[in-house]
Amino acid sequence: MLSTGTRALDELLGGGFAPGILSQVYGPYASGKTTLAIQAGILSGGKVAYVDTEGGFSPERLSQIAELRGFNPEEALSRFVLFHPGDFKEQRRIIGSLKKIVNGSFSLVVVDSITAHYRAEEDWRSLNVELNKQLQVLLWIARKNSIPVMVINQVHFDSETGMTKPVAEQTLGYRCKDILRLDRLPTPGRRVAVLERHRFRPEGLMAYFRITEKGIEDSVEPGRESRKEVPKTSLESIL
Repeated sequence: MLSTGTRALDELLGGGFAPGILSQVYGPYASGKTTLAIQAGILSGGKVAYVDTEGGFSPERLSQIAELRGFNPEEALSRFVLFHPGDFKEQRRIIGSLKKIVNGSFSLVVVDSITAHYRAEEDWRSLNVELNKQLQVLLWIARKNSIPVMVINQVHFDSETGMTKPVAEQTLGYRCKDILRLDRLPTPGRRVAVLERHRFRPEGLMAYFRITEKGIEDSVEPGRESRKEVPKTSLESIL
């Protein structure tokens, strides 16, 4: 298991991000998705293939987290192999090339985010087949190398339900066995993670965390336990 660096999130995920599993982490802007991915990569100890589609990867932020957690910033940064696809077609090419690049020296693959270029296409809903093929390649990489693969996803507002949902929900849901939703809370810096799907953990469990200079850290909600089961539909009411 690959630790998230926090007790509460590790417990929520049954120990951390699992090897051989395609995990989806989704949520709105500034909910902690990229910070969580970078932190997991630092803690993984091996090479990290990081596909940055949104330009959100920050070497400065990585170095800050690494140093404050007792790692050599330069060594940590050197373990990240970065890719910057400019569109969905190039994203397809890069993800396909990972089959030859990722080997036993890698401990994590991240695509941040899997749907940014997908949504930018004029008729993006017609690209579900291609998106599914990319997810299939990533799942193959996870299983062959026995490492976690994390796909970060965006959200959109569903007017029918009045809730935010992950982009390409059905396509990603079919391939991703573990799905974690992150959300901002009114208190500055504090966030909540909700387990929406897991291979053996109950759905609806939640954990609080905060974003600091050290990255993702534990944060217990006053008057609550760090984990609590809630219905999916009730999440919007606490935000």
